[in-house]
Amino acid sequence: MKKNLIAWAWSSGLIEFGYVLPEGALPIVAGKPATVRHVIEVMARHGRDEQEQLLVPGIPEAVTEEEAFNAMIRFCREVRRRVSYPNRTRTRG
Repeated sequence: MKKNLIAWAWSSGLIEFGYVLPEGALPIVAGKPATVRHVIEVMARHGRDEQEQLLVPGIPEAVTEEEAFNAMIRFCREVRRRVSYPNRTRTRG
């Protein structure tokens, strides 16, 4: 059986992937590796440097810890929804 891939973020907003959650990291989602990577790559903010870093939208520019916390919560909720239901599209009326 394949292991679930874990996506996590650091307080800076930097997103990383692996199979063991590092101490101090904030978990975003765990699931099928291809699905987790695809959803994160679509939804994350892409850094402008050569390292192609993925960032949680709203965290790098947050002025307060509360703003950063709220950005993380919003991002996690939407990522988890999309990983849980990858074939559903969101419609707003």
